[in-house]
Amino acid sequence: MRGLKILFLTLVFAITCSTADAAQRYLLKPALGISNMGVKVNYLNFTDQLVEDFDNNEGLYIGFEVYSAIAPNIYLGAEIGYANPTGTIYSEWERIHTEVTFVPLELNLKYAVQTSPGLVIDFGAGISSNYVEEEERVFGYFGHGSRDDWLFGGQFFMDVNFTMQQFFIGLNAKYQATEDFRDYNYNYNNWRIGGQIGLIF
Repeated sequence: MRGLKILFLTLVFAITCSTADAAQRYLLKPALGISNMGVKVNYLNFTDQLVEDFDNNEGLYIGFEVYSAIAPNIYLGAEIGYANPTGTIYSEWERIHTEVTFVPLELNLKYAVQTSPGLVIDFGAGISSNYVEEEERVFGYFGHGSRDDWLFGGQFFMDVNFTMQQFFIGLNAKYQATEDFRDYNYNYNNWRIGGQIGLIF
């Protein structure tokens, strides 16, 4: 019986030491630091046919993100972005300038793994609230119309980053789905692809 107690205490000690060692290594060198922040520049494309018909379905997207580790290589973070695609549509009698302002506010969870020295791959998903404002202006007239809405959404994504001490640079891809625009039967589902650069803390 005494031998079993000693064996049990030895196992508890060994597990405690290995857990503490793993925690220390995690705190010292997780895949993307204790926290990280980055700026991304993407090509954005809205996929709904009606948005495409208004010729403002694609454009430049700028985003800013901040993440903090909540468990070994698991990060919780937020992203805010901005896109302002414009277009022109023609009817029989007039030419109409169209414009969309798109501002997503995202809350994401991602898992990062270091596949080789200096190379980190992460993937994740999250929820979002997306501000959309639509505008139309008729050329040659004072006609102007606008409407806006907040659209609930969800997204999933993947990043590939090359790390260099406290810096990272890489590529990202994301798909986002949103609910329909208020009182209309179309949405602002979109995909984005581009690059990012940032800091590791």
